[in-house]
Amino acid sequence: MNKLLVLLFLFSSGSVTGWVLELFFRRYLDPVESKKKKWVNPGFFVGPYIPIYGFGLIILYLLGHISIPFLGTVHPLLEKLVIFIIMATGMTLLEFITGMIFINHMHLQLWDYSSYWGNIKGVICPLFSLIWYCLAAFYYLVLHPRVLGALDWLSKNLAFSFFIGFFYGIFFLDIVYSFQLMVKMKKLADEYQIVVKYNAYKNKLVEIRTEAKERSYFFFSSRLSSISPKEVFEKYRENFSVKQIVMKPIHKMADKVRK
Repeated sequence: MNKLLVLLFLFSSGSVTGWVLELFFRRYLDPVESKKKKWVNPGFFVGPYIPIYGFGLIILYLLGHISIPFLGTVHPLLEKLVIFIIMATGMTLLEFITGMIFINHMHLQLWDYSSYWGNIKGVICPLFSLIWYCLAAFYYLVLHPRVLGALDWLSKNLAFSFFIGFFYGIFFLDIVYSFQLMVKMKKLADEYQIVVKYNAYKNKLVEIRTEAKERSYFFFSSRLSSISPKEVFEKYRENFSVKQIVMKPIHKMADKVRK
């Protein structure tokens, strides 16, 4: 089967599955988010998908084919444990690289582990590396054979690729919309020289809009309903500011270059 089609299938499946996992994890298991007892879209996009899980499934699929001959023939159980560690390390690296790219270039922190023990820059932490390890073991032992079976079925039923194409049509429209929002948030972050905790900002917007609905009666609407995202940013930015960004005005940099 076409390798590109395989990657597209894995990415779409992983993105949607990861969104579902995050949705239930944050609602019931997350030590911080579960206390709020609310269903919240865990992704940056409008639709039900989180791309990092799509890339993660591709990584797990590729690593699921590796073997360690000098261990496998003598200690097959140890070989599996080492493979799980390699998978978990790959997922942790993916998480770290993705998180740092958004922090350094878009000035957005899409997830925040700063309240967890042993975290590094609030992007990765031992707890979630352990979760990646468990997910890697589950994938290798349970899901990998089924993924191979699904790919085999897809190779014999290529008409199903229509639905994959439909997914990417919606996904790319969502990318355009969400990227515009991301650019606006980056401008605000640059203006105030901060890195924005995206989830904290999003949750504050949801909280204010929910409160506005509760305060609205008949055709009399609460003033909260008219507050803009920028006003929320300006009023509550201390709640979702990660750090001060060291930035210098362009004209000062230009002066130094002239000197």
